[in-house]
Amino acid sequence: SLLALAAAPSSAMALAPALAEPLLSSAPAAASAAAEDAEGEPAEGGLSSALRLACDAAATVVFLYLLGLDVPDYVAYGGQAALLLAMTLWRVWFRRAAADSCGIELPYTCGFVEASGRKLFLVATVHISPKAPLDVQAVIAVVQPDVAMIELDEERRDRFRDVDSQAARKPKEEELQPLRLIGLTSASDPEEAQETTLLAQRAVWNGERAGETISGSVVFEENNPLGTDPMGKEVLGKLALVRRGGSPFALKAYNALLGGAEAVLVIDSETDLPAYRIGMGSALGPNLKIAWHTRNCGFPRLPVLLLPRSEGERLLERCRGTLAGGGNGCDSAAATAGAAEGVRGEFQILEDSYPRRTLSRQLCQSCALLLTGIGILYGVIQCFAVEVGAEFFAAEEQAASQNIPCTCIDVDMDRFWGRLAASVLPTPRNLLNSLLSWLALPRILVQMLFPPCGNVDVLGSTVLHATSFPLRTWIAFAIAGFAASTVSSKVLLLFSYASEQGAERAGAVAPESAQDRADLQVLITLLLELYLFPQVYASVVASRDEAMYRGIVRQSQARDAKKVVVVVGAGHANGILQRARTRGL
Repeated sequence: SLLALAAAPSSAMALAPALAEPLLSSAPAAASAAAEDAEGEPAEGGLSSALRLACDAAATVVFLYLLGLDVPDYVAYGGQAALLLAMTLWRVWFRRAAADSCGIELPYTCGFVEASGRKLFLVATVHISPKAPLDVQAVIAVVQPDVAMIELDEERRDRFRDVDSQAARKPKEEELQPLRLIGLTSASDPEEAQETTLLAQRAVWNGERAGETISGSVVFEENNPLGTDPMGKEVLGKLALVRRGGSPFALKAYNALLGGAEAVLVIDSETDLPAYRIGMGSALGPNLKIAWHTRNCGFPRLPVLLLPRSEGERLLERCRGTLAGGGNGCDSAAATAGAAEGVRGEFQILEDSYPRRTLSRQLCQSCALLLTGIGILYGVIQCFAVEVGAEFFAAEEQAASQNIPCTCIDVDMDRFWGRLAASVLPTPRNLLNSLLSWLALPRILVQMLFPPCGNVDVLGSTVLHATSFPLRTWIAFAIAGFAASTVSSKVLLLFSYASEQGAERAGAVAPESAQDRADLQVLITLLLELYLFPQVYASVVASRDEAMYRGIVRQSQARDAKKVVVVVGAGHANGILQRARTRGL
């Protein structure tokens, strides 16, 4: 089965990350040296690399020779039984050795490294396994770490949370935008003007103008309270105040931009500010409507701030000149607009590392998800109500119950797709990387069947997780895998068909020979798969191993953590452990 998977990688590509990553995770760092060196990791010495290459080449020759042997059935079956027995005995010893190394009874799916005065406990999971959250909770409860880390970035963590858990979260003060209001009267003394600074939630696109200082008088249009219509000249050079609702935040920004406003201040309709950036909706439908209405697929050039409801209502009353106890009238030439006399807003836009992407980039990534089969895979799984990534939120909940911080260490989707695009380009370096990776196949198989001491037994862990799947998950996974692999295979056939047509017109293939044409298409498809499979591994697994390892080191040092629990997919476990052993923590 493993050899068939290696020979037909289009199916495995579609099953990432729940299947492809665990089965491929035993691949050593050398198989993706190009991706890792590009990330800044020092390359190995020339002598050791040459020696390993020679051993891999020799092992590949022996491996292919053994595959071609014609042996009697009883020898083949006897060899398989002996291999299975050896794998079982090896895992019995492996389990005992793992327990002795850390001195704590941990689930079989866990790995352990002690380096640089720190202890790293790594929980290898399968993202759709009901067993994974239980393992995570057990490890955090027993280890009592200083910090827990999960294989997500901030954006994916926010998107995966349900509505109730999102509403229960409180925004971090350091992530909010300070807004200075000059001349705003206090609620207790309407006659006394004062200067106050409040914290507002920011739009995801505000970071595009990081470092700029925005200032101006605050103005409110009575005939356009929600900012759903284009604004007039009353907001020129000012901060437009609107209520939340009626239209997306981006459309409010575009409407204010038509009137020449400097920024948009939105009064929240809820008591508490949201914990996440505003304007980051992932649904393509509303974003396409905004793009059609504004004729723009990019971000609005106007920063948007969401004000707390109490402060926003007080500012609105000041604009209307009806603050309790009296107040100065509206400073506006039009009766339909009100400006707070003497009230000015000022803020310097903060830097923001939160991932953001334009509609054009969203469309490109959505098409990539569809054509690679990954989007179909998760779509079918969601139709069967199979929970994905429950172990990450189990880690958050368990850490919160023990007052332990839980942080994200994975790359965001923009960086992920950028690396994937760079890895599939047929550059000389990528071609060499694919060749070296296939030469390492025998060594990878041995490491997967007989995991070295200190590694996570990915094959055994995957089997343990699979035994916890209910029937619904098996059905969903089978249908999703078939549909996703079918799509990705058809996409590859499109490339092979175009190449076959070119060969036919060049005279290399006889047009009347249907068999020759079909054989050429199959050959081209296999060559594409042989090239792409290692490259997809390098970008989907190996480069993220490097990024997450660096995140672990950075977070551990910043928090001076002596014990760390890391929750990642099984496909990343050994890559991270290997780096921690060789380069420290």
